[in-house]
Amino acid sequence: TTLARIGGLKVISRTSVSRYEGSGKSIPEIARELGVATVMEGAVQRAGGTVRINVQLIDAVTDEHLWAEIFDRELTTESLFAIQSEITEKIAAALEAELTPAEERSIHAEPTDNLEAYSAYLRGMRGLETREIEAMRQALADFQHATELDPDFALAWAGIAQVAEVMPSWGGMTREEGRALSVPAAERAMALAPDLGEANLALALVLEDREEAIAQY
Repeated sequence: TTLARIGGLKVISRTSVSRYEGSGKSIPEIARELGVATVMEGAVQRAGGTVRINVQLIDAVTDEHLWAEIFDRELTTESLFAIQSEITEKIAAALEAELTPAEERSIHAEPTDNLEAYSAYLRGMRGLETREIEAMRQALADFQHATELDPDFALAWAGIAQVAEVMPSWGGMTREEGRALSVPAAERAMALAPDLGEANLALALVLEDREEAIAQY
C-alpha cells in the first residue's frame, strides 16, 4: 500500500496477488502473468513485543535478488510505521524511482498512534477482501472498533464506508442500512485526510451522481 503511493511505480493490488499464495509457480511465471518486472516477497513474524520482517526484491527476468533485508524491531506503532517507510524508501531506491516531496511526506505519515486500532484495521481489510458475508460483518466490527480506539483514524473510517457499500450487494444488509453507515463514514474520512487515496475512494463509492463519482475516482 505504501509503495502504491509512489507515482513512479506500478504496483499490483493485493487482491490480484493473493491468488498466488501456495500456487507453486515460479517468480518469473507470476511476474509474466501480472505484467511486472520486479516481485517483492517476504514474511512477518510476531513474538510478544517484537517483530521480524523479512523482505526480498526479485528481478523477474533473472530471478535474482535485487535487494534483501531482515528487520528485527520492538513492536510499537512508531517502529512499525518507521519500518514500513524504510522498506519503501529502500525498494524505491533499488528500482531507481524518484520520490516527490509529497510522496516523501506520504510514506512517512503515521495513520494512527494506536497499535490496537491499526491491528483492528488490518483485520478489517483482510475480512473485506474475502467478500464473504460473515467475514465482512466482522470486518465492519473491526473498522468500527478501530475508530472507537482512535476517532481520527481516517483509514478505518474509509474502511467502514467501503464495507458498508459492498455488503448490500452480498445480502449482508439493506441498501438503506448500508448508506446510513457508508455516507457519514466517507465524509468523516475525507474531513480527516482529504489527500488520502482511500478516503477519496470511499467518497467516490458513496456518491450517487455518476459524473461526480467518476471525477472523484
